[in-house]
Amino acid sequence: MKFSDKYKPLFNLLNQDYYPEVDTVIITGGRGSGKSFVVAIKSVIALVDYGWNILYTRFTNASIVDSVKPEVDDKIELLGYGEKCESQTNRIVSGSNRISFKGIKTGSKQQTANLKSLSGYNCFVIDEAEETPDYDTFKKVFYSIRSSDKRNLTILILNPTYKQHWIYREFFQNRDVEAGSNCIKDNVMYIHTSYLDVEKKFIAENIRKDYDRLKELNPDKYTNIVMGGWIDDPEGVLLPKSNLKFADLSFLDNLDPKHILLNFAFLDPADKGGDNFAVPFCKVCYIENQLQVYVYSAVYSKTGTESTCERITDRAIKYKIEQTHIEINGLGLAAYALLKKSLPEKIKLIAYNQRQNKEVRILGNYEFIQQYFTFSNDFLNIDDNELVRFINDLTAYTAEGDNKHIADAIDSLSAVANFVKLKYRKLL
Repeated sequence: MKFSDKYKPLFNLLNQDYYPEVDTVIITGGRGSGKSFVVAIKSVIALVDYGWNILYTRFTNASIVDSVKPEVDDKIELLGYGEKCESQTNRIVSGSNRISFKGIKTGSKQQTANLKSLSGYNCFVIDEAEETPDYDTFKKVFYSIRSSDKRNLTILILNPTYKQHWIYREFFQNRDVEAGSNCIKDNVMYIHTSYLDVEKKFIAENIRKDYDRLKELNPDKYTNIVMGGWIDDPEGVLLPKSNLKFADLSFLDNLDPKHILLNFAFLDPADKGGDNFAVPFCKVCYIENQLQVYVYSAVYSKTGTESTCERITDRAIKYKIEQTHIEINGLGLAAYALLKKSLPEKIKLIAYNQRQNKEVRILGNYEFIQQYFTFSNDFLNIDDNELVRFINDLTAYTAEGDNKHIADAIDSLSAVANFVKLKYRKLL
């Protein structure tokens, strides 16, 4: 077997003396780049020849035994290790060592496996890592890989998606690593390949021709799907991040009060498990005959109603807001009761019932948000996970598709937009 030289550092990791600082490998690439094939080969060699214990995962549990495991099983025969391995239902065993196949997500909701019970693994492979929803979920498994006598290694295999994804932010943007790099930065090894790194005989001619057509007809899709490049915005989103306005809003602290029409917050309570309490803090200003809504902060939380309301109260006092508007449909009544007790009397608490369908409300207001809203640069600060999640969910909402648990940010701002259009319509 012959692989691209770009994968040589990956196999060198089998030797404890090579790159001792590396404990994480990020493998990116487009379709047909051989990512999963090479990692499966490396995993079987690591199991048989080096006595590694490997946890092979995908985020979803349903398909891992039917998709990922056969990919690895095939490499046993390819390497001639049939007598050295035994393939069982959800594992491959060689002597006292094993490759285990286990999904991270265990049910229809966002529950994750009981990873504290995992022991004895020194290598963790996530196939299709882009499916993993957040950094915290990844870290739960990462921290469970803690062998005392072998190299501890985590390998993420993925087709790059959009730049709001936590993998891009954490491993590329946050570490100042250019996408598509083949390098080592601190404790992370980066490997990027495309179909151009694979011998021609392994890529069907009709597939290569289709790639060429796509390159001509849709260069952006070619760059993302075929070459494995990251894209700025998800396809079909209503509010692409590139279309939003961001600015340093510190000038608001010294702005003449006559230009500030209202300093307030809008609270969209979580309806059910997995939803966020979404609370944008805004100042409506009228400067040089132009109305502008400045979103300077937000609470965006999945924690309980009581603790979230405490945080909202603290922010409301800190920012000296005048009003808090709260939707009292569903769970909003409980939040209203808590805020009624905790907010100072000078902060007016205004309850309202939302009668308009959520999707209709969002579709009716997203263009207004794009035109009249400006967001603080703090929403781009990767060290503030709450604000980053707010803006990432806001810029991931699509007109069609699965928007479950990401609609809260755009819905809360749509409520702000409705209010501003009604109250200040003469200034628009």
